[in-house]
Amino acid sequence: MHQDHHSHQETSIKTTWARLVFVGILVIFSYGISREAAYQWLSVQHHIEVQNKLLDYIGEVRRALRRFYHLPYLLTNHPDTLAIVKGAQHDPAAFQAKLTQLDKAANTEGWTLLSTSGDVLASSLIDERFSRPDRLAIVEQVLHQGEGVSLVNKTKGYGPLYYLSAPVFEGLNIAAIVVVQIDLSFLTEQPITSQDIILLQNRQQRFFLSSSSEYNADWLNAAQLNAAQLNATQTPEHDKTQTVNRETRYLYDSTAISQWRLNATSFLGHTVKLDDLKWSVSYLTPYKPIKGAASLFAWGVAAALLVVILLLIIGQQRRQKHRHQQRIQSLLQESQRRLKQMIDKTQVGLLLIDQQGALFDLNPMAKRLFGLPENNHHRIFAWELFDTGNPHSTTLTLLKNLDKHNELAELNAVETMARRSDGSVFPALFSLTRFPWHDEQYYLATLIDISKRKKAEQSLQQMNQALTERVEERTQALQQAQAQLIETSKMAALGRMSSAITHELNQPLTGLRTLLTTNTLLAERGETEKVKANNQLVQKLIDRMTNMTSQLKTFAYSKPQHLHPVSLADALNETLRVYQAQLADIDVRVRMPHDTPLIEGEGQRLLQILGNLVSNACDAMANTAAPTLVFVVTPAERTVELMVSDNGCGASTDVLETMFEPFVTSKKIGDGLGLGLAITANNVRDINGHISVAPNAQNGLTFKLTFQSVIPGH
Repeated sequence: MHQDHHSHQETSIKTTWARLVFVGILVIFSYGISREAAYQWLSVQHHIEVQNKLLDYIGEVRRALRRFYHLPYLLTNHPDTLAIVKGAQHDPAAFQAKLTQLDKAANTEGWTLLSTSGDVLASSLIDERFSRPDRLAIVEQVLHQGEGVSLVNKTKGYGPLYYLSAPVFEGLNIAAIVVVQIDLSFLTEQPITSQDIILLQNRQQRFFLSSSSEYNADWLNAAQLNAAQLNATQTPEHDKTQTVNRETRYLYDSTAISQWRLNATSFLGHTVKLDDLKWSVSYLTPYKPIKGAASLFAWGVAAALLVVILLLIIGQQRRQKHRHQQRIQSLLQESQRRLKQMIDKTQVGLLLIDQQGALFDLNPMAKRLFGLPENNHHRIFAWELFDTGNPHSTTLTLLKNLDKHNELAELNAVETMARRSDGSVFPALFSLTRFPWHDEQYYLATLIDISKRKKAEQSLQQMNQALTERVEERTQALQQAQAQLIETSKMAALGRMSSAITHELNQPLTGLRTLLTTNTLLAERGETEKVKANNQLVQKLIDRMTNMTSQLKTFAYSKPQHLHPVSLADALNETLRVYQAQLADIDVRVRMPHDTPLIEGEGQRLLQILGNLVSNACDAMANTAAPTLVFVVTPAERTVELMVSDNGCGASTDVLETMFEPFVTSKKIGDGLGLGLAITANNVRDINGHISVAPNAQNGLTFKLTFQSVIPGH
């Protein structure tokens, strides 16, 4: 006996140690898993946060630089500038003073007028940092593109300089170039977190600006050069304490994150390339807080798991003790307890009524329904619990005369009104059946509160009534709208619209169906790479369909309520800047007097008008050997005329007659709905202008737009 007890004790000790070891392993494992999961999740959230911060910063940078874009154009058409270009007599000192005045007014670093060979014709500040190679680079880009360009330069030990330039035309040829020198140090003054770093690189991927005093642009360029030399030679002679390393890591959801290491400090970075400026903007934020938060979360999870395990062990011991106590109870008590639990926990009110109609017993739910106290010692008749205001109620009549109708006392799911102890009534579903018990006749009544159902039915009726009224109102409104549509619409336009939308949407929808069917087969084969490639094609088709709906939405825009003065020159410059990628291989020429007045209009509609004309011209000159796009602005007494000419494919007379009608296009299916020029014509009319088109001598088209000029003092 003693040996059995000793063996049982040893087994218990071994079991306890095994459980402790298992718990320890489980806690360590949960710590590692939760730490990695928290690290992955925090990295994803931090990556999204860095993206949003970078986009916000880029928006601030663009807004900060936008105020400088127009500066070079202040001198391109100036009489003194044209006099210097033509070699006419002029006052150099006066022109020098004007440049200095512009420099102070615009808060720039210098204004320079260059010849097409890179020589300085006039300047407010001859700085040795504006080297001849930089001047030649600007001249080369301007002559090549035929428009204003930008260039950023960073000299070691100095702040970055940003050069904005604009060509000065003599006839159709570039005779000189106006260059404005701007200090970009103000870009690091944008509000960012103290530990975050903003980096900017030029098109040669050299750093020219950094918001960090420790890791400035000179340090980063030297570190980048040091890292490149170290990777090229694989020798330890280079300074490893000044390095910049970038690597791409992938998280559990295939999110690619860029990790930067500046010396021994890790940063989470995100880089966006600005296509118009050819800059790369990087936003870096420290990695250390992410790792610390992940470790803290992991310790919390491990501690919580340990507490849960302890609670489970304690609960298990209590349950074992409770089961041991239950075993000593008799079968009769167990049966009565279970029966009482079933009655007490049921959601139906149960009433046991004797032959005289008095309550013999009732369950807790019935007491709650009728608002009766737990200990009720006075005799209550069942009929007193129902609404006596309706003497013809079947339920009330039966309960009052149970002793007379005891053989017929059967009711099943009858709706009646029950009464609470406080006098309030509520709808209930009442059933009654005979219930023999202990050799005596009793009646078992069930009661279900249907107040919620009644309220729901009333609400549903009210909603149906309201819906019916709304449907009638909507039907009347639709009938009125339909009548108005029939009166104002043209059946021919509706036919073209239906045909165009059907053709434009059928092709991508057919492609989507084919790609989705293919993806199902590829997914069954496990060819995920092909599925991803098909998903990209699906996204392109969806984007194309979205573009179609956007055109339809734009075509439906209403006329603006108020017009205000806008600058045609600013709108044209903005449009050419936005479309500079499409216009890279096109010879763009702009002739506009410097004193062109403002016009009546709306800024967004004017940009859309010019953008549609530029896009249409680019499409028309797609197969032209030497594409040329010419803008000529001619102010009149009360109007401003804009001529837009191209040497593209042109159009026939029949096409010219319907060119501004909606859903008329000569492009193939998938390239557009034919709304571009229709939207342009609508926008021109909305700002009280006029547009027309005619063939020109270069076999292309010339669009003539007439706007109302703003008269000073009116």
